[in-house]
Amino acid sequence: MEPIIREMATDLLLQLDEEEKSVLATAAQSLDGATFGNSHAAQRLAEKLPSSVQLQHDTGHIAFRSQALRDAFGTVLRNETGESQLACAMALYANGKFVEAIELAQSAGEYSQALEWFREQGNSFFMHLHGLDACQRIIGNFPVEMKQNNASLILALAMHALKSGSVNRARHIIQQYYGRQALDLGWVVKNNGEYSREFRSFRLVMSIYEDATVSNAVRDAMFNLLGEFELDDHLNRGGVYNTMLEVCIQRQQLDAAEEMANRAIHHYKLANAHLLVFYIELHRAVFSLVRGVISEVESATQAADLALSQVTFNTPTDHRLLGLIKAVLSYEKGDSVQLVRFLNEEFDKFAYGELWPTITELALYYGSLAISGELGISAARAFLDKWRIQEWRSRRFNFVITVRQVDILQDHNRWQEACDLLTSVQSRINLTWVESAEEALGLLDDTREIAVAFAWMRHLIRDSTKDPMRLRQLEHFQSNPHINDRQRSTLTLWIAYLARAQKDMTRARSQFTKVLEHAARMGVVSHLVGDRDILDKLMDDKRISQFARAVPGAGDILRKLDGFHAGSRQNTSGLTRQEMRVLLLVAEGASNKFAARQLNLSEATVKFHLGNVFRKMGCRKRTEAVAAARALNWVS
Repeated sequence: MEPIIREMATDLLLQLDEEEKSVLATAAQSLDGATFGNSHAAQRLAEKLPSSVQLQHDTGHIAFRSQALRDAFGTVLRNETGESQLACAMALYANGKFVEAIELAQSAGEYSQALEWFREQGNSFFMHLHGLDACQRIIGNFPVEMKQNNASLILALAMHALKSGSVNRARHIIQQYYGRQALDLGWVVKNNGEYSREFRSFRLVMSIYEDATVSNAVRDAMFNLLGEFELDDHLNRGGVYNTMLEVCIQRQQLDAAEEMANRAIHHYKLANAHLLVFYIELHRAVFSLVRGVISEVESATQAADLALSQVTFNTPTDHRLLGLIKAVLSYEKGDSVQLVRFLNEEFDKFAYGELWPTITELALYYGSLAISGELGISAARAFLDKWRIQEWRSRRFNFVITVRQVDILQDHNRWQEACDLLTSVQSRINLTWVESAEEALGLLDDTREIAVAFAWMRHLIRDSTKDPMRLRQLEHFQSNPHINDRQRSTLTLWIAYLARAQKDMTRARSQFTKVLEHAARMGVVSHLVGDRDILDKLMDDKRISQFARAVPGAGDILRKLDGFHAGSRQNTSGLTRQEMRVLLLVAEGASNKFAARQLNLSEATVKFHLGNVFRKMGCRKRTEAVAAARALNWVS
């Protein structure tokens, strides 16, 4: 039957002009046909071959009426036009029309040539040069057997999965082709003779997307891999530096991160890989935020914007990433509205696409901070829980989310809840460890352990302000070379706070002025928002505030802090700060004794403040006051 159908197809093709043949050939490339809109050629084709093809007039979609007809016409068309199509494809490739050339070669059945061009155009980096959609389309046009057995296409499929936000899909593709041991990064590093340099390079990239700790052995393997790539292999060499950059950021090695970024950009620019340059500039903006240097953030953001404008294909996910950075930059300048709007409007699209660990942590930090300030603690916790659902397999992100929840609870004076949640974190750094540690705080080198110790220390300085040991602990912690500049600035603020409580006004003034000088010099102040009550106490003391206000730029910094979330600030008119603190603790379920210990007051003073709260709110007991405060949105 097949020879008869092919003979019929040969005869029918004699009725068609070249434009109609082109439409028919395109439809034959896909099982479901192709869409041509208002193409006159497609309409003429449907009129000439009504028994062979069917046309949907509203969409212009044309398809064969049977698989046998599709195969027959496809075979005849390839035999008739194969050589001319390949010649046209070569001409297109020579003129820089790479995607069109590869697709035309595929339609002519010249898959070896198409694969060679695909490799020349980046191989697994093809999508970064020509777009995710074009890459998916071209990979889909290769025969199934090639897609299942060709290493270049396997790696491109796995990279496509990573770019689409599915690490599990990428792992499945790798396991199917390379075996289960290839999922073990340590095994791949130790047995580099078993795997190609291209696979090892990809495997290192994939490790960044996974919940994997990059060991020193893996880091050394990255450096060794550089020696295997030729000096002019700019895509692969840039890719290695890009992976190193992410590792340096994770380890808070920001000077090294800057060097890796410089090297990666050098190679990507030589490769004309504008999208990859954009990614590096975006990373620059992130670690400049960690450093707390607003001018560097602005410079990197502008460079990222320029690089993205030079990308010739549509890439909405990357525009959203840039939108996040711009919103965060606005937030650091005192405008929280843009960030909250971004999170409300773009969260779902952003969260379910490609996720870089550093960008995700950025969204977690700034998102929860802005939402808690503008919309309250319940909205912030809901925001974080959404991320927990998205990243439920990742221990790293579950940890980051928990620490952010602790921070938000502490920011809202819900100390008991924060303490309970922090206790649930599985870490050797617990409350008992931190209470007794001194020199050990200066030796911590794991970023997770530093974060836990930081949260516990924040809890302790409010619980025992008169203890001289707390000051010594903060000093040792401040000397730790593995903390970032923001953390060091916060520790300096805490030292000023404890020094004031212990009547060392000279030290309190000097440390507080250092905090304001640093903020004025760097421009980043969001890390101080959560400690606003400490800032208020220091500024309320005239012995400190008169020196602080003399710091150049201090007025601007204090006004900026006053402006954070001013539009949503709780209307607690009539209540003093101390009365509000007592009310917040009571709303959390604290007893008078617990509230007294948290605020360093006597129980009698707490009762006095609570009595004032009842009188000002027109209530007679605790439950009424809490219910009224919630109705007024004073407490969550």
